[in-house]
Amino acid sequence: MLGCLFEINSSVVSESDAKMDEDWNLAPDDDYEDAGTDSDEFETATVPCSNCGADVYEEAVACPVCGEYVGVNTHPFSDRPQWWITLGVVGGIATILCLIFLF
Repeated sequence: MLGCLFEINSSVVSESDAKMDEDWNLAPDDDYEDAGTDSDEFETATVPCSNCGADVYEEAVACPVCGEYVGVNTHPFSDRPQWWITLGVVGGIATILCLIFLF
């Protein structure tokens, strides 16, 4: 009985192999969109090293070029442009001078 099942299964497999060989095409499929290397999905973000300027992965602890530790800048004005800081200082001084001359 097992031999009979084996013969049936092997004939089915051989028929499917023959069909697969007929359908197999090594030419590229025109309908398939190849993501290629221009996909931003798999790119990792990098930041410049504060010591040498080399690109360092965001998750890295140290720069692979110079060995300097990569730290996060927590200064409150680090993300503000220079004109914004200057405007704030001048505005603060103007407010203080107005209050002094009013009293």
